[in-house]
Amino acid sequence: MNIYLIASDSYKKINDEVNKILGDFSNVIKYDLRVSSINDVINEANYFSLTNEQKYIVVKSNNLFKASKKDDTKEDTSKDSELLENYIKNPNELATIIFTSLEMPDKRKKIFKEIEKNGKVVLLPALNKKELTYECMDLLKKKGYIANYETANFIVDNSYVNYDIMTNELEKIYTLITPGNIDINKIENIISKSLLNTSYSFVNAIINRDLENAIYLSKNFERLKIEPSAIISILASEFEIMLMIKQKVNLKDLQNYLHKEDWQMKSYLNNANIYNESEIKKIIIKLNDYDYKLKSGLLDKSVILNLIALDLCD
Repeated sequence: MNIYLIASDSYKKINDEVNKILGDFSNVIKYDLRVSSINDVINEANYFSLTNEQKYIVVKSNNLFKASKKDDTKEDTSKDSELLENYIKNPNELATIIFTSLEMPDKRKKIFKEIEKNGKVVLLPALNKKELTYECMDLLKKKGYIANYETANFIVDNSYVNYDIMTNELEKIYTLITPGNIDINKIENIISKSLLNTSYSFVNAIINRDLENAIYLSKNFERLKIEPSAIISILASEFEIMLMIKQKVNLKDLQNYLHKEDWQMKSYLNNANIYNESEIKKIIIKLNDYDYKLKSGLLDKSVILNLIALDLCD
C-alpha cells in the first residue's frame, strides 16, 4: 500500500523523510489541506495518466490526524476521514500519498490505525534540550567538526532549542569555518544571539560586577522587547542557587533537582566563590525590593536595570 504519514515538529526532519521516499523522482504533486480538500487529493490519486506513470502526492495535513476537542474517544466519522478510508480500501497502486503533520497524531483515531495497518507511519518526537545538544554534536561531527557539550549547548540555546533553527545556524558554521576543533570563541560572532542568551549575558555581567558590559547590554533590552521583570527573576534565581551552594547543600542532589550539566554546576561554584553568604542574602533582598518597585510602578522599567547594575556592580 503506497500511503505514508510522517509527523514531526520540524519542517526539516519531515522534508528529509519525504525525500527518502521520493529519491530522484520528479513527478511530485503537492497539496495543503488548509487550501485544498481531501477530495482533491483522492481525485488526483485516482487519476490514471495515459502513460501509467507512477506519481507521488505530498499532502500537508491540517486537523485530519488530530484529536477531536469535543470527544477524543469517539470513533472518527468525519467526511474527510471517511473519504480517505474508502480510498485505502480501493487505492490506485500507481499513486503514493505522503501525509505530513507538524503535530503528533492521535493514535486512537480510526484513520491513523488504517494508515498504520496498510501503509507506513513515521513519528519523530520532539527532542528535549539535552537530546538536541547531543544531536548538534553528532551533526557537527559528520561534517568534520569537533565540539564539546558546552559549545553545542551554546548553539542550541541561541537556536531557541529548535531543531530547524539549529540546523540553519550550523549551516553558517559549515560555510564560514574550516572543519576541525571549534569552541564558543570561534563561533560566537557567527551564531545569532537569542533573547535568552542576551539576558544571561547581562546576568553574568552583573554577577562578575562588570558594570560597563552590563550597561552596554541593558541598552538592547527595550529594542528586543525583553521585560525587566524577566531579567530580575533570572538574576534572583542565579543568586538563590549560589546561596544554596554556600549553605552546603548536597551538590549532586542540587544538580539533579535543577537538571543541570557538570559544566553548568562548575559555573555556579565559580560564581559562588565571588561572594560570601551575607553578600548573596543582601543581593536577593535587593532584587526582591526592585521587583516590588517595578511591579508597583515606583520605578520605571526603562531605567530599573541600569539602577540594578549600578547598585550590584558597586
